[in-house]
Order: sequence, then structure tokens, then C-alpha cells
Amino acid sequence: MAAVAHSFSKTIDVYDQDIHLRTLRLLWNPSSLIFMQNLDLGGGNSVLAVAEGCQLSIWDLRMKEKGGCVRRICGSVGDILYAVCNSSKGTIAAGGADRTVTVYDPRRWSAVSRWINCSKYEVTGLAFSSVDPEYVYVQGVDYEVLCGRWRESKKVFSYRGDSNWLGFGKCCSDRDVLGGWSDSGSIFVADIRGVDGVNELHLPNDLDSPLQQPLNEFIFSASRT
Repeated sequence: MAAVAHSFSKTIDVYDQDIHLRTLRLLWNPSSLIFMQNLDLGGGNSVLAVAEGCQLSIWDLRMKEKGGCVRRICGSVGDILYAVCNSSKGTIAAGGADRTVTVYDPRRWSAVSRWINCSKYEVTGLAFSSVDPEYVYVQGVDYEVLCGRWRESKKVFSYRGDSNWLGFGKCCSDRDVLGGWSDSGSIFVADIRGVDGVNELHLPNDLDSPLQQPLNEFIFSASRT
């Protein structure tokens, strides 16, 4: 299953391989979307979370009523949401222009935590930790990525690229490998480690000087080709 957002037309097209299934019609311009997992709603790849304007909308592709929209959650009025993510426990996080990460419980569709002003600039990327979903990674519009415990609104560590981030993502279901593409054309990959016997994430060394560390240890920087 795949979904393609069209900002100008305020629509999302959903495909199963090369077959077009349906078109979702939004109220605002979409900026981020994810297929949600581990929900009480069930359905695997049938539920979409969409950041549109200052709202977080939830869409169930199995439903026809209201075009498939099952919930709309309003964020800060006038502050656009730029990022949304889903944890292995089903919790949802959204962030944007207000520099705040809000975490929602999908069982009640209510906010369980608000990490206010966690980033120096607008939040443009989010990812829950696969090692411990009590941690969330936050990418700002500048060159910093930070990690913190969202329930406590506590920053644990951060690292920086060499210029503003253009893209950010996390891969692997059993470890945290973060990738970022910077404005200079460099790609940074960080392998985040857990402390043995302690429920705490950390970086083995300071990422401010990545090229001084062994490349196979936790990070590499690939220059533009």
C-alpha cells in the first residue's frame, strides 16, 4: 500500500502497487503522512495519519462515511504541522511551527504529553525510538537533531550536521539508525546505542566532530558526489 499527497489540490491518492484505490480529499494542504501501526482500530496499512495545516487528521481506508476521515485533532491555531510519526506502541506524535511535540493516545484521541519549545526552530522531522518508544527524535529546520524522553520533556542528547537539514528519517525495527541529508550535499548516518543494563539511549562519542571518530563505530559522512 502506498499514499501520495498532493499539496496544491489538497488530496491524497492511495495505491495498491500500481492500482489506484481511492482519493482522500483534505481541508488543508498536507505536509506529512504515515500509515499507522499497532492500533486498536486494527487494519495494518489501512489507517493514515495526515498533518494538514494546523490539524492532525486520521483516515480509515476501510470506511466510506465522511470520505474515510474518522478523527480531526486541532493543534495550535495558525501553527502548521510539518511532521507526524507513530510508535511501536501505537502512540502518535506531531510537531511543527510552534516548536512543540505533542504525543497522542489513539485509544482516546487525547494528548498525553506536550514537549513545549523542545526545538530551537520549527520541527520538520519526528521519529519514535525503536529501542525504547519513550524516546523521540526531533529534527529542527536548522542543523540539529535531538533525542529526549517525551513524557518528561527531557532532552538526553543532540547532534548536528554541517548545514540545514533537507531530509531526515529512521530505519530498522530493532535499533535506531538515523539518516539526514544536509544543505551542503552531505549525508549523515547515526547509529544510536542503548546503554547496557540501563534504559537510556546515548551516543558513544560527540557527533560534533564525526570525521575524527572510527567510521564503522556509529556515524559516517558521505560527501556530495
